[in-house]
Amino acid sequence: MIENKSNDNNIKKGINFDEPINNMIERLISEHRNFESKLQAVEEAINSNKDIKFAAKIIRNMSESIIHHAVEEEARLLRVIMHKAKDESSESIKIIQEHNWILNFFKIILVEIENRKNLDVQPSSSLKYTEDTKSINEFILNLRKHFLEEEKIVFPLVLKTENTSS
Repeated sequence: MIENKSNDNNIKKGINFDEPINNMIERLISEHRNFESKLQAVEEAINSNKDIKFAAKIIRNMSESIIHHAVEEEARLLRVIMHKAKDESSESIKIIQEHNWILNFFKIILVEIENRKNLDVQPSSSLKYTEDTKSINEFILNLRKHFLEEEKIVFPLVLKTENTSS
């Protein structure tokens, strides 16, 4: 799971533990839709315009929001699942643990892509360009799948446990 280290200045927004869970889940779903529109822009940049530099920039610009989103899910939703739905929690926990690969993508793969000297060129025939394009497209696909799993499995479990324990 994503660590929220005290020295991590990337996460500027705090977590509102007073926000009702129903409202939080509605907001998280809305954030998924917002991220989706940005992912479409990444796809356009990389697949239609062959502009991997711009695609990487879009992803970097959304990374802080995605990290905050994930930390919030872990701090609030995972707590509810662990305390109130232990018997039904395994699938939701696995889904939330996927935040690790998201963070690893930002810290490792995206940094490698950003550090390539030839990003300004359109070396669509080069192996690194092909690998980078594949990595970004895979990230998009996996992130979309992750959002769907949260909305179909994690969020309903949290709402169910919150509504039955209230």
